[in-house]
Amino acid sequence: MVRSSDELFQQAQAPRLDNVRERFGDELKQTSPCKDFGCGFEVVISNRLLARFHLAQFTILNSEFWVRNDTVDENVIQFWTVREGGQMAVAYKDAKYCKACNDFSSGNSVNIDFGSQASQKHAAFGFNTNCLLSVKGCATAADLLSAVRTN
Repeated sequence: MVRSSDELFQQAQAPRLDNVRERFGDELKQTSPCKDFGCGFEVVISNRLLARFHLAQFTILNSEFWVRNDTVDENVIQFWTVREGGQMAVAYKDAKYCKACNDFSSGNSVNIDFGSQASQKHAAFGFNTNCLLSVKGCATAADLLSAVRTN
């Protein structure tokens, strides 16, 4: 999921909804009806079964696409986990298909746009997907983002 979102964002122009459907197939679900201002789609991956058997901490990776006129405007990826005691750690990336509408930032979130440097675009899609399989899980947003490189 993360690699596909990264590859779609590396293209010279915003992808069409058909490009996203090709990548994700039946996993892509429409989340809101299409109106003049657009519509939403998402892909969700979780380790619910592993968590149910206490083989990993419950973790979800969610990729949301906002589409207007059959063209992707934005792709938000959220990665979150629930720790013991109900505590939650969350990290997200917001990739906007426009120029000069976001600056690259770090912390719990990364915002990028077509004007961001190529290394920033690639680094923005770096998540520690090992959190999905880890028995001890990932305790903080920094753990979820540990795969992010800015060089």
